[in-house]
Amino acid sequence: MKTITPPHITRHIQKLIAKVVPGQSASYLTVQPEPNAVVNECFPNVAAKIERSGGHMICGWQIWEWPHVMVEAEFHAVWVSPEGQFVDITPKPHGEDTILFVPDARRAYAGVVIDNVRMPVRDDLLVRHFIKASEAIVKVMNRGERSAQYGQVSVPAHEIEPLMMAQSFLGQSISLGLRDHNSCLCRSGSKYKRCHGPSFELLLSK
Repeated sequence: MKTITPPHITRHIQKLIAKVVPGQSASYLTVQPEPNAVVNECFPNVAAKIERSGGHMICGWQIWEWPHVMVEAEFHAVWVSPEGQFVDITPKPHGEDTILFVPDARRAYAGVVIDNVRMPVRDDLLVRHFIKASEAIVKVMNRGERSAQYGQVSVPAHEIEPLMMAQSFLGQSISLGLRDHNSCLCRSGSKYKRCHGPSFELLLSK
């Protein structure tokens, strides 16, 4: 799976934005990584930039798209220069040079993980199960005392491995262009919705 910065603001993206920040609009920002900024560490990156150059932090949502599969909002922070310019100073995993960003004045970073908000682009059980698996993994990773841990988090294998395996299986299926009415990735000959579908539904409903 590789999500990208959406090239256009589609109706699915508009629906996602309305869900995460009602009444707000998104804009494209240029990514200008700071020399020592770390991928996926926007909050400390921005805090360090403020110490060096002034300005302030604005939190909001970075919008991603898995074309024809789903759209996703990631809690994110950008630097606002003393002149009021919004700049994304955090480098991206795949080198994206622009992001689609929606400011959210209601939120501030409090050291606690905020999960992405995901919405399917098509009505398909594989996609719905992939989203459920992704959400379940974040919940397990941040259950109890783990919610206050930063960096590497130790999670018992029996809690996380079934979910990771399900997410991988679903991601591979979707990437290969399979739909829930196609033969399951396991090559049983049965459709996904009658093969792995019911067992994943049970796993993801716990």
